[in-house]
Amino acid sequence: MATFKVKVVTHTKKVVEHEADYVKVRTTEGELGILANHAPLVAELEMGIMEIDYDQKAKKDVYFLTGGFLEISNNEAVIIADDINNVNEIDVEEEDNEIRRLNQLLSEEVENVKILERKIQESTMKIEMRKMFNK
Repeated sequence: MATFKVKVVTHTKKVVEHEADYVKVRTTEGELGILANHAPLVAELEMGIMEIDYDQKAKKDVYFLTGGFLEISNNEAVIIADDINNVNEIDVEEEDNEIRRLNQLLSEEVENVKILERKIQESTMKIEMRKMFNK
């Protein structure tokens, strides 16, 4: 199977730089699967899962993204993530505590409701993804 280069970065670090067989991400237009020699594309990423398959699917890495952008060109996919976590490294107890803390803030504050609701959604989705991929 043909491969292509995948780079994943945040504003502070490089997370991934590998040859991959397949990448699946969630864009604002829906889920997108990427194979070698994909047509050029720029897309906004939604909060959700990113899967990267290596070595003809012998290895798969799963990440949780909070959003970002994707650019595909010249047999290379570059993902600029707002924030990213390897699903296996998500601490469910820590995220549960964060949800409780944010819900308390939400009950006390009126001005930052949208920001707090987004953070609650992030922590909730992290917990769901950790449980889904660690069966």
